[in-house]
Amino acid sequence: MSTRAAEAAFRRAQNRHSKSGNPCHHFTYHRLTCDEYDGLQTRAGGCCEICRTPALATGGRRLVVDHFESTHPYLRIIRGMLCDACNSAMSCLDGTKRWGSNRSELEPRAREYQARVLRDLPLAQLALIERVQERRGQLVAAPRP
Repeated sequence: MSTRAAEAAFRRAQNRHSKSGNPCHHFTYHRLTCDEYDGLQTRAGGCCEICRTPALATGGRRLVVDHFESTHPYLRIIRGMLCDACNSAMSCLDGTKRWGSNRSELEPRAREYQARVLRDLPLAQLALIERVQERRGQLVAAPRP
């Protein structure tokens, strides 16, 4: 089998969570395999990783893949699984959205989650995040000791 054919077969196999049989959204949009997605779901334990709301109790009855928002074409850093409200809070923390009236409630928990996630990132990814944040004028990622 050629490399191109093998890649196509691999892409088609990433449909375990898709009712239509097409490649899953998490693979198409986030480049997460079904196994990686399942690992994130397991780590989250079926609850938002910030507010601990169970997936079925969220408005969308599911958790969404949280990723660092960037215009950098090669910077797609997956952080975890969140409810829609906490995912919006992370967009505010990333500087891609404005905070609303619930800032005082959500920001401390969002910063704690961000710190937990950043501890586990490779230094190269952390450096990219820092460069993006510096350009936005709000450094979120602190350098590692």
